[in-house]
Amino acid sequence: MLPEYLCDRLPVAGRGLAMLDVTVTRPGEPVHEVLGGLEQPNVIAAGAEIVRRFVERNDRLAQNTHPLAGRESLFVGQIHSGEIYNQSPTEFRLSATRRWLSGTSVQDVEDEYRELLQRVAQETGTSIDGQFHLTRDAFEIDPDEPLVTAFQSVFELLTGETLPEGAKPFVDDGNTFVSRGGIPAITHGPNAKGAHTLHEEVAVSELERVALVYALTAITYCRD
Repeated sequence: MLPEYLCDRLPVAGRGLAMLDVTVTRPGEPVHEVLGGLEQPNVIAAGAEIVRRFVERNDRLAQNTHPLAGRESLFVGQIHSGEIYNQSPTEFRLSATRRWLSGTSVQDVEDEYRELLQRVAQETGTSIDGQFHLTRDAFEIDPDEPLVTAFQSVFELLTGETLPEGAKPFVDDGNTFVSRGGIPAITHGPNAKGAHTLHEEVAVSELERVALVYALTAITYCRD
């Protein structure tokens, strides 16, 4: 059981996540466009080609869907290059995220990413370094798993209703427990506000509720 801020659903599936950091470089120094800049390998053009191919790949990934967890994706969130409008820079940097569903191999995701960068480097005469930061793998839990049924019975006992099955929109250690260890893990926490801000807050009553759910779920799971 993991006490992240997720209280409106029982997350039985979730996508994996990797952060992608790409650096495109060329030899030499930054130079004015009319003093040799036009003759240099264009790191911005190479970066733009990477973005184009990422967007194209994202469109294809939209076909890989899960009824609860949603779709696979490749999202570009940051690009940086250059110091002034008429200078040929030597570096272009890009940051993106890659999300995938259970059943997709992390190694296949990384291999595809590196192959794409290698092709662009060869075509543009630039050097491209790609970092693949695996955050968590995708996961899926059987709704009939004893931990799930124990949790649902306790939740119904305390609230008079069961939680709808849904997806975990973020990643946490539960992804790893399931994907690597085969250990069922449920993320369920308080109804809180301000996650990842300077003004996080949670009612004491919610802390008490979650503590009771955890304790009774453990007792029910071990007893059954």
